Amino acid sequence: MIPRFALARPAGLPEAFDAWTAAGGDAAWYAGGTELLQVMKMGLARFGTLIDLKGLPELRGISLASDGLLVIGAAVTHREIERSEIVGRELPGLAALEAHVANVRVRNQGTLGGNLCFAEPHSDPATFLLACDARLVLRGPGGQRTVPIGSFVTGPLETAREPDEILMAVVVPPAGAGEGRAYEKAKFRERPAVSVGVRLRVEAGRVAESHVAVGSLTDVPELVPEAAAALTGAPAAAGGLDAALARARESFDHLDAVDDLDGSADFKRHLAGVMLGRATRAALAEAAGRA
Repeated sequence: MIPRFALARPAGLPEAFDAWTAAGGDAAWYAGGTELLQVMKMGLARFGTLIDLKGLPELRGISLASDGLLVIGAAVTHREIERSEIVGRELPGLAALEAHVANVRVRNQGTLGGNLCFAEPHSDPATFLLACDARLVLRGPGGQRTVPIGSFVTGPLETAREPDEILMAVVVPPAGAGEGRAYEKAKFRERPAVSVGVRLRVEAGRVAESHVAVGSLTDVPELVPEAAAALTGAPAAAGGLDAALARARESFDHLDAVDDLDGSADFKRHLAGVMLGRATRAALAEAAGRA
């Protein structure tokens, strides 16, 4: 049973912040509610007021800014991202990722912003968005600020968002010439057991720049600069990456991996290495299309 609570449905940001003030801080923002309502059912959280953000136009929509930035409203659902023509063209790896988040019910109801704010360690979007150098736009009663996603998730179920702040949008830089971005995961249930996001740029037949992020392996998604360094400079041709990938996989041995129901830390490091190879090759294929 979910404890009794009051429900506020503001039509705009001023009303939303008024509802927060009226609740005296004993409130929670929500959009899809797929995570929040579960923890409330289990008695792990209790709030006097839930403030429904689904109706706020400021949190809706997917657009491409004049400078090429992809802007995704925090209240956009996983299903909407999966089916978005803009996302499919500008960031196909994200559209593909969203098509395999949890199950159809969650994808239809759950939102990208809710997923990021809940900061469940076994989650998809944060890892890929970290590799893509995404930024999060937060707004509170005192104003607006932008936070790199690498600074946003601070621990399991913990973020840098202040309680009275609303996540407004996710902003992803555009891919440049010769750049590819990809995400791969292994899963045994609805959530990833381990995941890897890769962003790289190919120039003159070699990997000129790379970024590697891992998720569901450690407590928070994190960049692995040693793996990225191992890939940088490697030949981009088929078969030319084998030695670089082997060195990159070795860097996973030093990560503070977590034993859990999906397997031991060593097993998950092995899985991460396999996903790294798949994600790197997928990123190279996308880079070839942007040459």
